[in-house]
Amino acid sequence: MRDSRVGRSLGASQPGVWAIKNIAAPIHRWIYRRTSGRVLGRNILLLSTQGRKTGKIHTNPVFFLQDSGLLVLCNVRPPSERINPWVLNLRANPTATVQIGDQLITCNARELPGPEVDRYWPRLVKLWPAYREHYERTGDRTVFTLKPRS
Repeated sequence: MRDSRVGRSLGASQPGVWAIKNIAAPIHRWIYRRTSGRVLGRNILLLSTQGRKTGKIHTNPVFFLQDSGLLVLCNVRPPSERINPWVLNLRANPTATVQIGDQLITCNARELPGPEVDRYWPRLVKLWPAYREHYERTGDRTVFTLKPRS
């Protein structure tokens, strides 16, 4: 979504968050898998994590940055929402699989401390401006780097 007032407002609103989670994400997964990501843009990947309680694999479309061979993922908890399950799953088991285009990559995740988050924050906000609005309202953000296994 373009960096517009409407886009920032929709992505940062409670109905917008619900629509992203319950409508857009399943559609994005379906489209991504059928087109190897060509339709959705170059800054979205599919993140597959193992459920910390069920052991089942869960896959979510997530915005990402690349930095020196690392993938950088961010989650900012919107107001009135619980923390995103993929964050909890990565904390419990830092092994994940990502799909970028038609490539499947197994990675090891590392949650970043505050100073390292600050390093990526301007680029993350540029990528998805709603991050800033959610963070200003909740103060809750989590950033991971994923390092591909050799």
